[in-house]
Amino acid sequence: MSRTVEPKIKAEILEKVLQVLSNGGLNQLSLRDIAKEVGVSARMLVYHFETYDNLIHSIFIQLSLKHKSLLQNLLNEHSQHSLGEALHLSAETILRKENRNSMLLFIELYAKGLRDVTYHKDFFEEVLFRWLQEIETLLQGKQKKSSQTQATIIVSFYRGLLLDWLASKDDTRVLGASKVFSESLG
Repeated sequence: MSRTVEPKIKAEILEKVLQVLSNGGLNQLSLRDIAKEVGVSARMLVYHFETYDNLIHSIFIQLSLKHKSLLQNLLNEHSQHSLGEALHLSAETILRKENRNSMLLFIELYAKGLRDVTYHKDFFEEVLFRWLQEIETLLQGKQKKSSQTQATIIVSFYRGLLLDWLASKDDTRVLGASKVFSESLG
């Protein structure tokens, strides 16, 4: 008997799991623990995701897509601004206190993915290479040139800034650094 996974139900479950994990992190939660927190049976999670690793992998991708969508929307809203101004405005939005748990989960998942880059290659394709492509496209539009090196510097700077912000909780200093970096981009 073949399984027929309902995409809408799977997406709803995934969204609930994302909320639970954003609030508490992975913290060695089992599939059964996650199911209890989400309010579904462990069988339901297994039915839709088959394994704990598949569920975590789905969360990797979902969270990255949410962050990229947020960034794209912000950059589109501020398309009249220079590259640096648009990136700084994006940083101001992303580095809000209400996003802290989501960003913590992103970094936690990123670190977990580094343990087995081959298994999580789709995740790194999404959070690294596609992000670089997005920034390169932005560079082409703003500076009429493409630079993978410059895109790498920008993504690396903001990922490092994110880590600093999460560790220090020093909004003023971190946003000040973003402002200085953005001004150097023009």
